[in-house]
Amino acid sequence: MLAGAAVLAATGTTAGCSGDDGDGGDAGPAATERIRRRAAEESRGLLRRYDATASAHPALAAALDPLRADVARHVAALGRGLPAGTRAASGGGAGAGPGDRADAEPPPPARKRGGEEVPADPAQALAALAAAEKRTADAHTAALAAAPGEVARLLASVAAAGAAHVYLLGEAG
Repeated sequence: MLAGAAVLAATGTTAGCSGDDGDGGDAGPAATERIRRRAAEESRGLLRRYDATASAHPALAAALDPLRADVARHVAALGRGLPAGTRAASGGGAGAGPGDRADAEPPPPARKRGGEEVPADPAQALAALAAAEKRTADAHTAALAAAPGEVARLLASVAAAGAAHVYLLGEAG
């Protein structure tokens, strides 16, 4: 169903996901950290959406796995280099565990996730997931103007991969 994901992986849509910092921009370290933390949290929300969709529609899970894996790598790349104590933008309260750190590995695929509303119809669920991918890619694109060189390249790469995912999800629906 999403066989094109393998083609995109082979052509390097995630090749820019190194997460390396560079000095090519004007943003200071605190601003760069905020940009990366916000982008990691946006991608983490998308990862939760993939998990919720796979949980609600187990028949789609195998087809979504390659795209979900890309998003998990994006979360890791965007969070790489952030201070260990840094919490993701919407998490990180007193009860936050090690998996809530912005630099932590993304959670493994879950079969049940609370809080995510997924349409009952599989085609609508894919459309909702594509819409979430588009919103996330648009947010990464919008952050480019304020990001320094290497972070901007990372955001551009992640946004491009997200745009490809939108296309693939549309083809699957």
